[in-house]
Amino acid sequence: MLRGTRILTIRGIPVHAHWSSAVIIALVGFNIGGVAGPLVGFLAGLLFLGSVLMHELAHAFTARRFGVSTERITLWGLGGIAALGAEAPTPKAEGWIAAAGPLMSAALGGVGMGGASLLHLLDVRGVAVGVLFWLGLTNAVLAAFNLLPGAPLDGGRIVGAWRWSRHGDRYRARGEAAQLGVVLGAAVAGAGAFLAFRGIGSLMVPLTGVFLAVNAATQRQAALACRRLAGMSVGDLTWFGIAGAQPQTDVATMLWERSRIGSAGVVALTDPDGNLMGIVTESRMERVPEDQRGTTSLGSLMVPAGNLARSRPDESLVYALARVSPLMPVLTVWTDNRLVGVVPTEWLRTRIATH
Repeated sequence: MLRGTRILTIRGIPVHAHWSSAVIIALVGFNIGGVAGPLVGFLAGLLFLGSVLMHELAHAFTARRFGVSTERITLWGLGGIAALGAEAPTPKAEGWIAAAGPLMSAALGGVGMGGASLLHLLDVRGVAVGVLFWLGLTNAVLAAFNLLPGAPLDGGRIVGAWRWSRHGDRYRARGEAAQLGVVLGAAVAGAGAFLAFRGIGSLMVPLTGVFLAVNAATQRQAALACRRLAGMSVGDLTWFGIAGAQPQTDVATMLWERSRIGSAGVVALTDPDGNLMGIVTESRMERVPEDQRGTTSLGSLMVPAGNLARSRPDESLVYALARVSPLMPVLTVWTDNRLVGVVPTEWLRTRIATH
């Protein structure tokens, strides 16, 4: 759900930079800059971030070859994310899309280390040669790490693609890859903690393992939910006919109105011309203290329309849910650029729990 600020567009693919991507530049700059100076450290950080972008572009361009678009690429503190516009159509496509990133990193590693070694043989020395070798080595290590067989790493996606090709169930395969990711993350965390206790390495290794395990466990639950929602369209769970209100309406009045006529969990706020401004969830209204509800306007609680996850009634429910942010777990439904309904969170939970 990271978006960041749009910094450029490459062959139609928007590239965003989250504020946490500055952490990568700072860490590289600190380590390299301590030896070669702050300017060289800063440039090395930018080059490394560029190599992360090339890794994600490899995913995106390979996906395009299989008919899958990329909505955006986001660079952030732990690397990059290529948000694909659809799911891979076949296990083969899934496998190649996943493998493209590590292959690009491995190629960059070979070019970096090979180029630095060649320059060294030609008796060319200097800071630039050292940075080139470091950049190549780092990309080679990242390629190897990303190929470890467990979600959310690319190697886990490759394993998932292989399992999908064997038994034909996309979401079961994802669950299997995620389970491997939980085991892998726990192993990395345990080994890292042991080494850190012995004074070897740093806390980054066990923390990375914990991150992998938690992320994999989340993907495992998501895969289970997707299996239970497979084959459903957004329209199958849509509440059509959302209640509307003005931004100046107070919370107490709106809650009283909804208690009389029932609800789907959200209220749409419109301007005087009827244009949608945003929505307010009833759960957010109910969190307002009772003694403040009469003086709290809906507009002060509104989520702007531009921040909403949007879908069409005929769209796959599983795919549409991938756009929903945990911070705003509401899927809105649109027809002809007009809000027509919403998928209630409680309906989703009930469907997942009973199927």
